[in-house]
Amino acid sequence: MGWRRFRLGTVGDRFESPYARPNIPRAHWQRLLSCGGRNLAWSTLLVVVTFSLRTVVFGGDVSVRPPLPEVRAIEIPIKLYQGYLIVVEGRLGNLEHQHLLLDTGTNPSMIDTKVSAKLGLQSTVRGLALLNKNVASKSVTLPDLQFGPLHRQSLEVMVADFSGIGGRVGTRIDAVIGLDVLGATSFTVDYAQRRIFFRASMEPHTAPFTAGQQFIMVNLKSGGRQLHLLFDTGTPQLVLFESRLSGIDYAWSAVTGRGQNVSGNYPYGTIVLQQARIGTQEVGPQRAAVVASRKEIESDLDGLIGVACLHPKRLSFDFERHILGWSD
Repeated sequence: MGWRRFRLGTVGDRFESPYARPNIPRAHWQRLLSCGGRNLAWSTLLVVVTFSLRTVVFGGDVSVRPPLPEVRAIEIPIKLYQGYLIVVEGRLGNLEHQHLLLDTGTNPSMIDTKVSAKLGLQSTVRGLALLNKNVASKSVTLPDLQFGPLHRQSLEVMVADFSGIGGRVGTRIDAVIGLDVLGATSFTVDYAQRRIFFRASMEPHTAPFTAGQQFIMVNLKSGGRQLHLLFDTGTPQLVLFESRLSGIDYAWSAVTGRGQNVSGNYPYGTIVLQQARIGTQEVGPQRAAVVASRKEIESDLDGLIGVACLHPKRLSFDFERHILGWSD
């Protein structure tokens, strides 16, 4: 894939580079490495988790549903893992108290192989487009899904083994609920109160987003470039595609590692963006993982952006006005 030949090994291994120490004020650099109070090794480990979850499908028949009229504000509790992964309880078919991970970067939704077996679902082979390659996977029709006010029937989902991910996250994962379900209504995640409210909220910082058939996309400006990024609640940081770095003001970092998805492992390097702006809000400097990816993905996206870049106390998705809002 044209990946640069860095010396890659375990997470946190370092390579010698003239750009290993970018010229960033010390206070900003310390904040960048702490990633909002989380240490560097922890954040790097989570790249492995999020790449395991990444399932971007192109050309499928799953699209964002139009917003539903809000009758009343409904809220349910959430559990946070690794500081940013959102898990709620819900129902899958006739199975109650299932652990559902909410991920705006996944489309379509996915269920665990054990859930599919318990429900006796018949599967068909379907292609799955990952960041680095296409793989064969299985698709099933989930008869029923419900959490909070969201209720879907006869939902086509993909099947994957989440046992390894659950071990890393620290809880069982029965399903990953993606944009095909979450795009049905506006919602706000309150990370401080650990609640999700099924309505948009007014927040001090805002940026427009585009809700397409497959993603929520936001723009991040760095240097002379406007980056088009998939907004992903299932990843902690920025992930940029190696071939899309032209025009960005960045310096290579010394941190390397290996990402993982259902197709296997692949390496990533890291860079530091000297400047970064989302909407009218300065969010730089920012550390970003750099990966090689398939050209089909790069034609639409420059990378992914995770929640840790905003350090939000609340995060609002307004699908009626297409506005992302957050408080810090």
